[in-house]
Amino acid sequence: MKIQRVFFVSVLSLFVSMYTYPFLCAAEEPGTLLMKTIDSGLSVLKEPSLQGPEKVQERRKRLWEEISPIFNFNEMSKRALGLHWKKRTDTEKKEFVELFTNILKDAYIGKTDTYSGEKIVFLKEKQDEKKYATVQTKIITNTGTEVLVDYRMLSNDGKWTIYDVIIEGVSLVNNYRSQFNNILTKSSFADLIQKIKDKKG
Repeated sequence: MKIQRVFFVSVLSLFVSMYTYPFLCAAEEPGTLLMKTIDSGLSVLKEPSLQGPEKVQERRKRLWEEISPIFNFNEMSKRALGLHWKKRTDTEKKEFVELFTNILKDAYIGKTDTYSGEKIVFLKEKQDEKKYATVQTKIITNTGTEVLVDYRMLSNDGKWTIYDVIIEGVSLVNNYRSQFNNILTKSSFADLIQKIKDKKG
């Protein structure tokens, strides 16, 4: 499964899982936050005033406002750079986080408009020393295909955020880390930043 599809499925699941077993996560902090995000996202998708092609940009903007708080983009950026993160200055880190966040936003948020009734089943949730958690789910497509989706979450002062999404064993962060590492082993960090800017432009 290509990385674009990986993140699309993970974001899509934030909007569809409310329909299947909405009570299973209620007692758990990570799951509760996930369900609140789902509820907010669904409200945007179903909002009558945001329907139609002329409302695409406004709808996407609202969707991003609703789902982005649950993602820990700083942690995702740090893990995506791997060992190269420690070598960066504070200014470089700040710029990279902003660019990486925009990569995810620009490349994938629009694809949520293609939602067509997929369902997701909550499987289980497990926590590790109250700091890390994994929320395991399963998406069922309209053709009957089942896709396993795990949300890796981190607690920072009691606030749970997603730092990675695993689709059928494929890690979103690891995919990007591989791409970035391939560039950084041959070029400079400045070259990586320029490549990201060029691609965005």
